[in-house]
Amino acid sequence: MELSAAASEHDGISLAYRLTPGGADPEAVAEIQPGFRLFVCLCGWQRFEVDDQRLDVSADEGPVALALSLTRPAQLRRIAQSEDRMGHLVITAPRDWASALDLKETGHGDALATFLATHGSCHTWRLDDHSIRLAQLAADPPAWMPREALSLYRRARAFDLICLTLSTLALRREENTLPRPAQSLLGERIRIYLLDHLNEPLTIDAVAQAMGASVSVVQRCFKELYGMTVFDFVRRRRLDAARDALDNRGVSIACAAFMAGYSAPSSFATAFRKAYGVPPKLRRRQAMPFLEAAE
Repeated sequence: MELSAAASEHDGISLAYRLTPGGADPEAVAEIQPGFRLFVCLCGWQRFEVDDQRLDVSADEGPVALALSLTRPAQLRRIAQSEDRMGHLVITAPRDWASALDLKETGHGDALATFLATHGSCHTWRLDDHSIRLAQLAADPPAWMPREALSLYRRARAFDLICLTLSTLALRREENTLPRPAQSLLGERIRIYLLDHLNEPLTIDAVAQAMGASVSVVQRCFKELYGMTVFDFVRRRRLDAARDALDNRGVSIACAAFMAGYSAPSSFATAFRKAYGVPPKLRRRQAMPFLEAAE
């Protein structure tokens, strides 16, 4: 049984969202037309085959996306899906849709043209927070949105997701030939992801998986754009947060060290002094009279 659905179509681009209860019987076999498909799984999981190519999409560890290109009609066979509820967003575009894109002008031509021209080519990646938010807004627009604008609003979010997808697909190249616009977009996505997860354990593999790019591409792109490694950036931002806590809340040195990711206060003090020119104890001592006066 379908609990909710929203669909729209414009210039050949269609968008559909479905939230189905666990245990719903999937359709056995269906024919799907040539074109580009972006499948966003927000919750649950699904296993299916396209022309005998097995595809598994699972949001158990967070929402994921699957991009799929078909150059001829294909048979879709749904095998199984999660027993809990499953929510997925599907954006489809016809086969000639890419001809309207000036891929060479953007510098993405080779990578995207190859992907779009190959039957059954697919790519799966974990979504960053920005992409998740776009998918959620496409599926469930804000309550204040006028009814007359709902279809346009959903299409706009769908096109935003397509743009991010094209950049993700372009980043599949391993060579150091990433076009500048794609490099800037990836660098900003990495930066936003790091800031969103600053208080969580971070690994370069997890960052790369969230970006849908290789570790080497993520490291190289970030260093070229910001002049520091991913984890130099993380360390500095955590130190900034610890400094703000000393300045504005008067937290203990041990607490500030923990916020910055240091298990030993002495190591934190060394890093803090190197970054800001004063030891954290002095920074805290200077801030305390102002904090006491504000109370």
